[in-house]
Amino acid sequence: MVELLPTGTVTLLLADVEGSTRLWETRPEEMTAALVQLNKTVNEAIASHDGVRPLEQGEGDSFVAAFARASDAVACALELQRAPLVPIRLRIGIHTGEIQLRDDANYAGPTINRTARLRDLAHGGQTVLSGVTESLVVDRLPEDVWLADLGSHPLRDLPRPERVVQVCHPDLRNEFPPLRVRTAVVAQNLPAQLTSFVGRQAQLGEVRDIVTANRLVTLTGAGGAGKTRLAVESAARVAADFSDGVWYVDLAPITIPEVAPVTVARTLGLPDQPGRSTMDLLVRFFGDKKILLLLDNCEHLLDACGAMAIELLAACPQLTILATSREPLGLPGS
Repeated sequence: MVELLPTGTVTLLLADVEGSTRLWETRPEEMTAALVQLNKTVNEAIASHDGVRPLEQGEGDSFVAAFARASDAVACALELQRAPLVPIRLRIGIHTGEIQLRDDANYAGPTINRTARLRDLAHGGQTVLSGVTESLVVDRLPEDVWLADLGSHPLRDLPRPERVVQVCHPDLRNEFPPLRVRTAVVAQNLPAQLTSFVGRQAQLGEVRDIVTANRLVTLTGAGGAGKTRLAVESAARVAADFSDGVWYVDLAPITIPEVAPVTVARTLGLPDQPGRSTMDLLVRFFGDKKILLLLDNCEHLLDACGAMAIELLAACPQLTILATSREPLGLPGS
């Protein structure tokens, strides 16, 4: 007989096994034993943190747990992620909201759907919280636990994006690839243009061809010459060539050169990570992705932008940088 499910405002924990189908195909004997251990570990962890497991919910190698307190759900997730479950690695999503009962032993409705979509963003070994849950636990975290803000992301088939926060602990892996956001919603943040762009088609074609053939391009000219508009329009027209997105960063408000990389990181939604420099975070984000980075108004940060561009281009083989400046960056290859 299943325990009475909590109702009203509830915190849900949804988890599944990363790469389950592949593991069953390639390591069936290990998976048989690991799944027995997983079910035992899950039941013990949920019970020890005052949670309840709905009777029928969960499919394949996934499971659901419900908690009256968000902090109990986070503590349960930490216990699960620290458990010896090789070759199993769990993706865990935790969200808090008002819940609807499908029957006496199972849930239905928007809260469980949102939690499932949140879990789908994660990688094996990673636990992510919604912004709502983060606000409930931020002042009640277990010892040595910290939270990393991963930014706001769209969730599949849901109209409202979700702020995503990762649970971190020294005993766990804390660095992962970018969240598994669908390719169809790859971010790009080019500023909207409210008027049509006419009279500079030849320049547009020239810039497009240069950007396609070179990894570092600088548009130079006097203030008010239209560099930003030309760069943004050119970036929009080549966006289809950059499968991982186009990012626009306005450096005009920046007065301290050392803040330039931080401004790029903030635009990308990258959280601070203890022990890692901002440039390291940028290199890890861009990695092997095919991205166009548009750095606007570099003229007062020439040395900082030049150093940043050199390091990023050397470490990220598919990154292209398009910059605007009143003066050339003076870099080889631009």
